[in-house]
Amino acid sequence: MKFYEFIENLRKLNPDKIIMIKTGAFFNSVGRDAIILEYTLGLKRTCFAKGVCKVGVPVAHFKENLEKIKNRVKEKNLGIIVYDEVKDGRYKFKDKSYDVILELEGKSISETRRNTNCNECENNVYVKETNMYTIRKEDYEELAKKFENFLESIKQILRIK
Repeated sequence: MKFYEFIENLRKLNPDKIIMIKTGAFFNSVGRDAIILEYTLGLKRTCFAKGVCKVGVPVAHFKENLEKIKNRVKEKNLGIIVYDEVKDGRYKFKDKSYDVILELEGKSISETRRNTNCNECENNVYVKETNMYTIRKEDYEELAKKFENFLESIKQILRIK
């Protein structure tokens, strides 16, 4: 099972709540939850995978500002459930176990999109058609020059005209 599938299984248990789960140094949300958190809490959205958005809050910031975050979520009337890695948690993923550390009630969530238009997203790091990392326009010219110089070097080494 992939991590996204694990999150989707947790979402099935709580379909009307935003799911946040600790992954490494961040509490992350993906898919429709990322879109909601971007628009309601102002979090920066990026790509989790091709066609799937994500947002994250650093664990240290989350824990330091827990009361502010709780108040903001209540103010927006969002239902949220936050999972953290804990010993003997009820939900297993690979060699880790997770459990609920925060749960707040709120209105039902009607957002169904996993992402908005990836090609128009300024935070898109994937090219939708090829699933390759994109090269920012500013970096393209510099990279193209380096590649041309590399090809010229190869031609000289191989004595190709």
